[in-house]
Amino acid sequence: MKRRLVFRVNEGLVDAEAWEETLALDYLRRELGLTGTKEGCREGDCGACLVLLGEPGEGGPSWKAVPSCLLALGELDGRHVVTIEGIAAGGLTPVMEAFLDEGASQCGFCSPGFIVALTGFLVEGRIDPVGALVSIEGNLCRCTGYGSIRRAAERLTKDFADLPKDLTARLEALGRRRVLPSSLAALMSSLPEPGSRPAPAPEGLNLGGGTDWFVKNPDPEPGAGVAFTDRQAGLDRIERTGDFLSVGAAVTVRSFFENPLVRAFAPGIEAFEARVASLPIRNRATLAGNVVNASPIADMTALLLALDARARLRSASGFRDLPLAEFFLGYKKTALRDGEFLDALLVPASAGPVRLNFEKVSKRESLDIATANTALALRMEGDRISWARLSVGGMAPVPFLARAASDYLVGKSPDAAAAREAARLALSDCTPLSDVRGSSGYRTRLLERLILAHFVRLFPDRGLLKEFWP
Repeated sequence: MKRRLVFRVNEGLVDAEAWEETLALDYLRRELGLTGTKEGCREGDCGACLVLLGEPGEGGPSWKAVPSCLLALGELDGRHVVTIEGIAAGGLTPVMEAFLDEGASQCGFCSPGFIVALTGFLVEGRIDPVGALVSIEGNLCRCTGYGSIRRAAERLTKDFADLPKDLTARLEALGRRRVLPSSLAALMSSLPEPGSRPAPAPEGLNLGGGTDWFVKNPDPEPGAGVAFTDRQAGLDRIERTGDFLSVGAAVTVRSFFENPLVRAFAPGIEAFEARVASLPIRNRATLAGNVVNASPIADMTALLLALDARARLRSASGFRDLPLAEFFLGYKKTALRDGEFLDALLVPASAGPVRLNFEKVSKRESLDIATANTALALRMEGDRISWARLSVGGMAPVPFLARAASDYLVGKSPDAAAAREAARLALSDCTPLSDVRGSSGYRTRLLERLILAHFVRLFPDRGLLKEFWP
């Protein structure tokens, strides 16, 4: 849809009639001439096109590095985009100087993305070496070698360890210390008024972060009729509603893992965040989008299945709920009817917290698509399992809940015999597929090992590691 959009780019205000579906990368480069934002993979994997995006947050703007190749122009209405040109308007910054001093730039094509990512880290991150490296995990370099880049990032954590936590105070400090032009830093404490307020369009294409859709549709047709879930009131919230944790359709992967309600319900769940995509993708990708995409190896779907989530579907006629385990009908086929979209994911929470583990095998430990994944959630009464849900992905055309294994575990002590039987029952629920990532035989052995690993990690004091693999 073409409509009036008002947003800030660096220190200037854009007020234009534009197609919402246009990619921000294309608009920045072609219409505004900001070619420092590079076009690389156009799939969100390389980080060359990163920009800082200021969005509404609690108490003021929230700033995150995001891939502009997967960001629609319609998402910018009432928001603020900072590109490498805006960061560099005052000359060399300490981030750039660190790159120069450490020899961290060679051909230079990837450098703007790294500079944007690390600047974003200084704007909104927890200043420590781990956080610095996480901030650039979505950036690729083909020629320099990562040692010098790591040194530059780690140097910044030492030089800026004293930054204040408050955003306004931090922006003022970053302006004084030349990380950002002071005039730009002053503007980053507020957002412009949007040009228009789109109404929900449940009968159109409702899009979350677009991190998969724009990969498949890199040049969307103008007028495609996309409605963005994060522009619809209330869909970006996680809240306790009766017996459930309600996760709105616009909640991002990062927001989910960082949410205190989620962390209280599944203690330690934040440890699995690094296994899911890169930080810039987690800043945009939504749980609802991950579910509706209906991939058999979707990481967040595996977690949600183990948490016994329900899908709340919305249409013009109202709402209906169904178990997430019944949402997937076949490969890339879901139970969504014409005119419906996924409004929220409901996680039953009345019975109290769960013990949760997530296992994933991929070619790379992180930033990679899974060959297989699985999650196990348990509740205990004394030495016995009182409730269990085991999910499996990558073994069949759809992700699924291993019902027989889940039911079997109830009432059992979490010992080696129970773990082995749960693995056997889970395998009886499927015929592992063969594809380029692994044969059926490989996947069979893999799933067995991953299920045993659940018990090793959830019950580290029981000596199961030596019993399984002496």
